[in-house]
Amino acid sequence: MKSQLEKAYLRRASQGLLKEPLHSRALRLWYGPGEAREGVLQNWAIDGYGPFLWITEWEAALASATDLAWIERLAQETQAFYGPLGFEGAVILSRPRQGVPELPKLLWGAVPDEKFEVREGDLRFWIRLFGSRHPGLFLDHRPLRDWLALSGACRRKKVLNTFSYTGSLSVAASLGGAQHVTTLDLSKATLQWAKENAELNEISSDQSRWIAGDFFEEIPRLKRRGERFGVVISDPPSFSRGKKSNFSTQKDLVRLHQNLLSVLEPGGILVSSINSANVSWKHFEREVHEAARLAGVRLREMAPIRQPESFPSSPEMPRSDYLKGIIAECESSGGSGHSKRIV
Repeated sequence: MKSQLEKAYLRRASQGLLKEPLHSRALRLWYGPGEAREGVLQNWAIDGYGPFLWITEWEAALASATDLAWIERLAQETQAFYGPLGFEGAVILSRPRQGVPELPKLLWGAVPDEKFEVREGDLRFWIRLFGSRHPGLFLDHRPLRDWLALSGACRRKKVLNTFSYTGSLSVAASLGGAQHVTTLDLSKATLQWAKENAELNEISSDQSRWIAGDFFEEIPRLKRRGERFGVVISDPPSFSRGKKSNFSTQKDLVRLHQNLLSVLEPGGILVSSINSANVSWKHFEREVHEAARLAGVRLREMAPIRQPESFPSSPEMPRSDYLKGIIAECESSGGSGHSKRIV
């Protein structure tokens, strides 16, 4: 076990991923599906949020005190590689094969009940390790946040961030020079978290709008009002249940992208990603291609959205390659109904 964890540490160090101070760093330290050669380690992921570890177990819940001791050892082995400061505590979230996981539990050490701050360069985010089934910051989207904040693509544009969760992409777009950012999510609780993240980054309330509602109800409403955006962002869950209909990335990608494109202005930028190992790149491409055809637009690919270096994928473990997406410029096709190949 130690040799695999040590290799993961050395890989991240050689890639320059450990330069930020431990007390504020947010980074995946171990990604079992892509880094473990075999065995139980494939079912574990370890994230560092500041001086605390968030450990995820997939497939089955912890069954015994023996299992608990094993994962505690795993956490302590990880801790040993990260310098004299180490980590102050760890929590664990167990995701069973079916059903909703229980809330995270303390594994060892001292972990704060209240929110605390982590940083990504100039971006700042609130993290909560208790009371939620996710700490509030998707670490695999750091390259996308960097792009939104640093590329200039959002500068002086109106931005729409859908399925926003805690609004990290909204923060990145705002600090990237957006004229105004509309943040949309079904959950009022996570939308409040997004507001707190905006306040933490000193983003003006005049620069922001918050909408708590169902994507498939709110987007047509924005379209009817004639609202259009220079950048439209989408990162939906694999499945969600709305008041009037459900959404699945396996079945509804065409419908999703038709809605996104309906409020994207000509020359605007579509930023779309999904988190689904069960949807292939080919299927994702075909569905976005079909939505563009139906919308009568062309999409010129600017960049793919892939997993960062701290989430390596393995050909031997297809489920390790789950993050898929595109950044594409939208152009009117003049009603021809044809779109370019985008990925």
